[in-house]
Amino acid sequence: MEKVYGIMHGVVEVKRLIAIKSNKKVKYYYMSKGMFKNFMMYFQYGMYVFITVQIKPRLYRGYLVQNIVSIDKVLSPNKNNPKVYYDISIIKTGVKSLVNKNRKKLFIDFEMSMPPYSNYKTFQSEIIQVGYVLVDELGFEIERYSSYIKPKLFPKISKRTEKFLHIDQESVSGGIDYLEFYERFRTMTNQYCPMIFVWGKNDQLELNKMNKIHRLKKFNSNVQFVDLLNLHKIYYRLKNDIGLFNAYNLYSDKDISNQQHDALEDALVTAEIFVNFKRVCNNVMQVLIDENK
Repeated sequence: MEKVYGIMHGVVEVKRLIAIKSNKKVKYYYMSKGMFKNFMMYFQYGMYVFITVQIKPRLYRGYLVQNIVSIDKVLSPNKNNPKVYYDISIIKTGVKSLVNKNRKKLFIDFEMSMPPYSNYKTFQSEIIQVGYVLVDELGFEIERYSSYIKPKLFPKISKRTEKFLHIDQESVSGGIDYLEFYERFRTMTNQYCPMIFVWGKNDQLELNKMNKIHRLKKFNSNVQFVDLLNLHKIYYRLKNDIGLFNAYNLYSDKDISNQQHDALEDALVTAEIFVNFKRVCNNVMQVLIDENK
């Protein structure tokens, strides 16, 4: 990899190329579709661009190009007061500040019911298992919890759900009512005011949906959810989502890819990922990610 910076000289939009002039030479750089879409608003003549690229050039549709690995900074020159439009170092500083907040933290995971193999048009998923671990400001465990939750709309779970989650109807039917979990969750968040970490946005969406299904009030606005998956995508500048277990494997040689789906176990894995991600943000640990592998 090498660092490149210079003045934006031009854009070949149909080929997702940008031309950068540096040391009186103009060179072309290629980027992925997603990256081009996210940054094309900044690609104007005269902008200063700082990028990381692959060293080895290649021929691409008549152009000699280098592939862009990441865009690090984009700014508009204005004498001694340049206007910064994008700066990954500032973004990383914000992520570091977030994970270092001196607050209690709740790592939570839900398992949801899945549609049957047929006749699924009216199906709605419901939370059928919850697991969480609550830790104090120093990371010491305060409480852990796991329970099945009885579904309301479709009390009988599908064979697909049983097979994928490795659970049975008896366990789910013996679970608590959602209202019991709702009250427990509300009491705990009011008492401890933790930052709530989830992996992906789906858990929070399902939680809001369950409140609507059961005609319950939304949780207080002081309940702060943090998507740890999204923090990884921002910090490591990933183009695609990364699965929970794949994220765990970034930080550990222990293979847990064959682990069964269980809400508490997934919550504990999320907590361990957070600990290591925080170490990376604080420059205690280094992680190299190659999405092409």
